[in-house]
This record gives sequence, C-alpha cells and structure tokens, in this order.
Amino acid sequence: MTEFELLAIPLSLVLGLGITQILSELVAAIRNRENARLHWLPATWAAWIFLVHVQYFFYLWDLNELEVIWTWSQFGPVLWHVTLLFLAAGLILPGPRERARNLPLIDDFQRHGRLALIPFALVTIDGILLNVFQYGDSWFGKANVLNMIFAALVVVAFFSRGRGRVASTLFLGMVLFYGLIFVWSAPGVSPGG
Repeated sequence: MTEFELLAIPLSLVLGLGITQILSELVAAIRNRENARLHWLPATWAAWIFLVHVQYFFYLWDLNELEVIWTWSQFGPVLWHVTLLFLAAGLILPGPRERARNLPLIDDFQRHGRLALIPFALVTIDGILLNVFQYGDSWFGKANVLNMIFAALVVVAFFSRGRGRVASTLFLGMVLFYGLIFVWSAPGVSPGG
C-alpha cells in the first residue's frame, strides 16, 4: 500500500459522507413531497455537487500516480478541498429540522440551500490554486480557465434570482459536463468545479 493510498482513506470517507448526505436528503425530499413541494432547481444543484464528488474519486486515483512526498503542506489543501465539497453537499438540500417546517424545496433553497454555493465556489477556486501551486499548471491553462468560468457561474447563481439563477444553473451544467468529459479527467488536474 502506498503512502497516498493510506491518506486517501479519510478523503474517501469524507467524499462518501457527502454523497450519502445528498442522496439521503434527496430521498427524504421525495418522500416528503406531499408536505413540501419539490422543485427542479435545488435538485439540479444537488446533482451538480454529486457529480463533482464522484469526479473527485477519479482525481484521487490520479493523485496516487503523482510522485509527491505527502506532507501537511501537500495533503492539507487536498483535505480542505474535500471538506468544502462535504459542506456543499450538507447545505444544498434541507435536513430533518428544515423538512419539519414543510417549506417548498425552492423556498428552502432561497433561504438556506443556496449557502451551499459558497463552498462550491470555493472548491473551484481551491482547484485553481491546487493546479497552479501544487501541480505546476499555468493560471490560464485549460482546466483553470474552465474553473474560473465555473466559479463565476456559481457566484452569479448565488447572487441572482429568477432567470439569472436558472440561466447560470443550466449553463453551469454544460460547463460541468464539458469539464468532466474533456478537462478534469486528466491526471494531476484538480476537478475544481
């Protein structure tokens, strides 16, 4: 077992908990649909966060291939990245206490769920910093430019309402799928978005 395979255990646990959080709250929202109306927008953001969690498992595999001496200065930023992903997963959909209020899913998203977009944007910014300072990518490399667009769309979605939020959510989905297929799957490229 390599050094990073040991270090990947806590990272994988946090990622797994984030995925579990999203799926559990989605199931709970569906089961509570008679009391609180479902809405596609928060569910879509939950899907985007879920996909980035899954992509990060691929990224961990790529990290194992890198020739790096794992110190806290190398491991800490990666752990921070995973922690931000978990926070986004935990905030995006209502928990048990919020579900007890029986708010429509979109109302909960407006009040609380959109706070998940803050750590989600920070994940992308952290991805840029990881790419530049740990993996030697340029500031304007393909992955970083895509991460900058991704972060900008998340910030727009956080601050906008109505059509602006819908447009940024849908456009972010296109950027996400492009990134997952063509950009962030490359070894040593942080899937910051």
